Amino acid sequence: MAPSSQPLGIGIAGLGVASTQVLPAFTADAPFALAAGADIRPEARAAFQDRYGRPAVDSVEALCRRDDVDAVWIATPNTLHAAHVVAAAKAGKHVVCEKPMAVTLKECDRMIRAAAANGVQLLQGHSKIYQAPIRQIRDIVKSGRLGRVVQILSYNSNDWLQRPRLAPELDTGQGGGLVYRQGPHMIDIVRFIGGGLVKTVRGVTGRADPNFDTEGHFSALLEFEDGAGAAVSFNGYGYFDVSELTWDIGESGWRQEAAGRSFPGKPRITGPADAEFKSASAEKRAGPRDRKAEDRRQPFFGLTIVNCEKGVIRQSPNGIFVYSEDGIEEIPCPAMRGRDLELRELIDAIDQGRTVFPDGRWGMATLEVCLA
Repeated sequence: MAPSSQPLGIGIAGLGVASTQVLPAFTADAPFALAAGADIRPEARAAFQDRYGRPAVDSVEALCRRDDVDAVWIATPNTLHAAHVVAAAKAGKHVVCEKPMAVTLKECDRMIRAAAANGVQLLQGHSKIYQAPIRQIRDIVKSGRLGRVVQILSYNSNDWLQRPRLAPELDTGQGGGLVYRQGPHMIDIVRFIGGGLVKTVRGVTGRADPNFDTEGHFSALLEFEDGAGAAVSFNGYGYFDVSELTWDIGESGWRQEAAGRSFPGKPRITGPADAEFKSASAEKRAGPRDRKAEDRRQPFFGLTIVNCEKGVIRQSPNGIFVYSEDGIEEIPCPAMRGRDLELRELIDAIDQGRTVFPDGRWGMATLEVCLA
């Protein structure tokens, strides 16, 4: 394990599209450093080595044997999360695991036990609760200023099923479909704001696109232990984009061009894509690299409205709005951050001798709600 005075060495397991969202976090002044990568595809390893100047190996096990790797970021397919987390834990490496934590609760339990048995941290990565507006909403709730939460609404609609997807992403049995792949984001948000403890779940999922035998929409009603309720709904068929309700601002914090979200009239995708086409499409969706940072606003994962006993909270382009008997107050939030917050949480937990948040048990509870 690297001493606290040295950057934490991070190994990236899986060099697909998910890893490209993480790799920009490795800046020269960060308290962590990119050590190596792993992927079974020779072309992915070659591209990684050429672009980042770091070695890439052909298996997660080989990555975990490296002395310069202190923690492993698991960005491999969902069905491999459990095996790869267990392998990293047994090698004494801390772990950041992408959502969903796993495909079954039994796998989650194995992962949690492996981390505990080997004295390493298991952090659930790729959670929307790292975002500043969601944390600010939670802070207002915890302060008691507006009384207790009584209702939460979380709604999203986009073209998730009309973006290039690999075959496993469209196979529910392999952790594919909207519930497995986007449900954890939405459930994390409402659990974090609502206090975490879900008592009951009633939901409906559906497969309305005949070209894909996997979930493309879901709606659910969650009841928390204290009696609060959360209504969550997501539609991924690509006929309406929720950014029309969020000041044209999307999940990345950039303003969405009207032409880019005019889904009707575009040729419909009717099947899985290959990895090369998906990667090229993801880079195109990311937008031009020369955009100005000052033009970026807070990220919107759909529309979230929190109703409390004495007021209402929702996001604004620059932070959050608080509605109460005193009027409307806008509370600004720190500028949009990338995926470095997850690694900084891991480092802080190690240095402070505490458990990371969200940890494996949190990730397992979120999956439990999605499965319900």
